[in-house]
Amino acid sequence: MDLSVFFSPQVLLYMVTGIALILYAVLGGADFGAGVWQFNLAFRMNVEERRFCDRAMGPIWETNHVWLIFVLVLLFSAFPSVFAAMSRALWVPFSLALVGIVFRGCGFVFRHYAHGDAEVQKVWGVVFALSSTLTPFFLGASAGAVASGNLEINGNGQFHGDYLVGWISFLSIYTGFFSVGVCAYLAAVFLTRDANREGNQELVETWRKRSLLMGLVVGGLAFGGLLVVAMDAPLLWDSLLGKGLIPILLSVVTGGLSILFLQRRRFGLATLSSAFTVTSVIGGWAVGQYPDIIPPNITVFGAAAPESVLWVFLVTAALGALVLVPSLMFLFWVFKSDNSKVVANNRDED
Repeated sequence: MDLSVFFSPQVLLYMVTGIALILYAVLGGADFGAGVWQFNLAFRMNVEERRFCDRAMGPIWETNHVWLIFVLVLLFSAFPSVFAAMSRALWVPFSLALVGIVFRGCGFVFRHYAHGDAEVQKVWGVVFALSSTLTPFFLGASAGAVASGNLEINGNGQFHGDYLVGWISFLSIYTGFFSVGVCAYLAAVFLTRDANREGNQELVETWRKRSLLMGLVVGGLAFGGLLVVAMDAPLLWDSLLGKGLIPILLSVVTGGLSILFLQRRRFGLATLSSAFTVTSVIGGWAVGQYPDIIPPNITVFGAAAPESVLWVFLVTAALGALVLVPSLMFLFWVFKSDNSKVVANNRDED
């Protein structure tokens, strides 16, 4: 095997795309999950729980969309035929996800500034909860539609299917629900750690129980998803049994560890292992699907822009990372480390 191919700009940018998707799935997914829980609880979170969720999300929730924007810019610049093809084939779920992102932001902000008006807060709380649930569903469904290999896209990026329902398949619907479940699980684990950091043992127990419950639910969905993949995406199934097998097995191990750490109240390790579980699932998909980027007709090398463009994008992305990564690390250190307890405890007084 020629290992030099893995250092080509096409493959490097494919890996960068995967990393950005993982970061959005883990960090953005945890924030979406906070809204998913409000939907699951029939919009009846008590005041203390809602304020706690707002404290956890408030300083960082907008920053997570930087990864989604980066992926879109990367596809547009480095893999233009992929961007064009997905814009045609997936315009319905993409549009619905975009609407969800917009209304989720409106719901979060307007509910906060409607302080003192319970009825208005309730309305915007419903908007926030619904949008937080529908957005990861349609983003997950889009990923499932691509992974299924059933999109009628030729090698030139032309879509010949039904523009309204061509993206719907058993796998896309499954991945939509699975994405919502993953978001709920990540949020519950992350919020358990945040509650422990604030020293609120009542909330720790509440979110720990929810984490354990959702861990079992998502684990069951994951094993059931293997049957869906086998039936609806045989090419992906064969790949997962080959190249993607190690990451998938790793996701099983890390998922089990996250449950174990929750039981033993090692919340920091539970947070890390749950993040690694999501990383392994997406990594297994990316590794198993390679070299296809939209199976079965569009490959990483066939869809890439000229190498001169790719190298410029790689250099630009690397320089941007020198600014972005330390900035985000500092942001999380300020608001998510143990040093921020005083800030967290005093934020409700504003």
